[in-house]
Amino acid sequence: MAAWDFPARLWKLGREVEEVFKLQDNTQAALDAMNDRLRALEDRMTHLEAAQGQLVVEAKAAAGGAASAIAGAVISDIVTRVTRMEMRAEQAQRSLPPPADG
Repeated sequence: MAAWDFPARLWKLGREVEEVFKLQDNTQAALDAMNDRLRALEDRMTHLEAAQGQLVVEAKAAAGGAASAIAGAVISDIVTRVTRMEMRAEQAQRSLPPPADG
């Protein structure tokens, strides 16, 4: 039995070494896949960072447009109110009796 014990141990060791190599191959494949995904994420982040400048420019333009629209609306409202006040003042002036020369 001692004569068969050594080849059995050698066979078992060979199988374990083979399993270690398979595990190493699987680990390498998993690391390669993870590296590919990380590179894809890095590329997306780089693209987003590059587009961020354009986004800021567009946001500033939109804010400027909105500010102009609000300012225009406020000025229009002021002009309308002043015009109404002038019209009322003219009506009040017309309803007064003419000045007496005296």
